[in-house]
Amino acid sequence: MQPLKRFTQCGSLTMLFGVFIILFGVSSTALTTFGKTNNQPPPPVPIVKGRECSTHDDCGAIDRTSCVKDPNDYKMRCLCGDDSPPSNGLCPDVLKGLRHKCISNNDCEDGMVCQFENNNRTIGVAKFMSSKTKLCLCDNDNGYVEDLLHDICSGANLQAIANVLVSLCSLVAPFIISAHLQKHF
Repeated sequence: MQPLKRFTQCGSLTMLFGVFIILFGVSSTALTTFGKTNNQPPPPVPIVKGRECSTHDDCGAIDRTSCVKDPNDYKMRCLCGDDSPPSNGLCPDVLKGLRHKCISNNDCEDGMVCQFENNNRTIGVAKFMSSKTKLCLCDNDNGYVEDLLHDICSGANLQAIANVLVSLCSLVAPFIISAHLQKHF
């Protein structure tokens, strides 16, 4: 009986090693297929555009949009205050750009005022629109003029550059002053 007992013990070990080999073989195959990268290019993202319009009233159904010129294709579209199309029918709460509907000056970007359109002051594509709607327009009284080519108020870019330069000077000035004082002491 002794040789039969040894055979069963060896058979058990052989069987156990066989199970490990099968499990290891299956798991290593799964790991190699799982770790492979996908070489297919991602599907193209569709370009989202706002709904075409001809007046601000056409955009009444979408909150916080105005009928303005799209900077990408120059068509009149219902766009959010930052000239982006609404995302799922919603617009972010941002300051409004040139020719967007507004309620007060606080709604408009720097260099703009919220007022009724006056044909003497205003130039551009939105002349035909209703003068019953308040729009963010260039603050002519403070030197801002509408730039038709870039569809912005001139001076707005210069003001941003000036703000950056003032910020840089205020950051660098303490270092310059301390370096200058260390030379004298």
